[in-house]
Amino acid sequence: MLLCIRDRQSNENQNHASLQREFSHGHGNKAENGNTTSSTRISNFLPTSRRIVQFSNGKGPGPHARIVYMDGAFDLFHAGHVQILRRARELGDFLLVGIHTDQTVSSNRGPHHPIMNLHERSLSVLACRYVDEVIIGAPWTVTKDMITTFNISLVVHGTVAENNDLTSEENDPYKAAKELGIFRVIESPLTITTTTIIKRIFANHEAYKKRNDRKVESEKKYYESKVFISGD
Repeated sequence: MLLCIRDRQSNENQNHASLQREFSHGHGNKAENGNTTSSTRISNFLPTSRRIVQFSNGKGPGPHARIVYMDGAFDLFHAGHVQILRRARELGDFLLVGIHTDQTVSSNRGPHHPIMNLHERSLSVLACRYVDEVIIGAPWTVTKDMITTFNISLVVHGTVAENNDLTSEENDPYKAAKELGIFRVIESPLTITTTTIIKRIFANHEAYKKRNDRKVESEKKYYESKVFISGD
């Protein structure tokens, strides 16, 4: 997160490639004594089909259900996401949410994004009470074939997003939905975004660093003492 802000403030792009590689591999800058500073961490979460099912409500759409589709990065899943998903769910009987890939998010938001990987973001959204199903690694463009495949009745997009000019781009990802007359922009209840959260953390990074250092140590102890527990 700190790298995201520092890159914007310095406006120096020459080190982006190397920094992105460091971020992707969990490496940080090394001090002269060999200790790692400002390091990032790779998630140890290993998703399985059973774990994914545990996050789902297990319900499918009925034969005449009005299916609403909404896509995005949903990084650092927060209250703003919850409220816009609630609004979207109110417009139909079944809410299908598309989660963009890490590569798609990075290409549209810049280096060091997303903060959470695809599986973490997908399970965060799937755990939301207003979401019925997610597409893990949804395409950037909502095609007519996709609309037909999932029997989508309405495609929605909020007024608050990281890319507010998204729908005015030459290559409009919602072009097919607009041509079919099933696209709608809905008012976002909150103005919070992933970027605002990152800025808050940057402003209080020392306190967060100390807290996260304790969490990392606690997590390390957990994995070192971890034993298998049968779920059957």
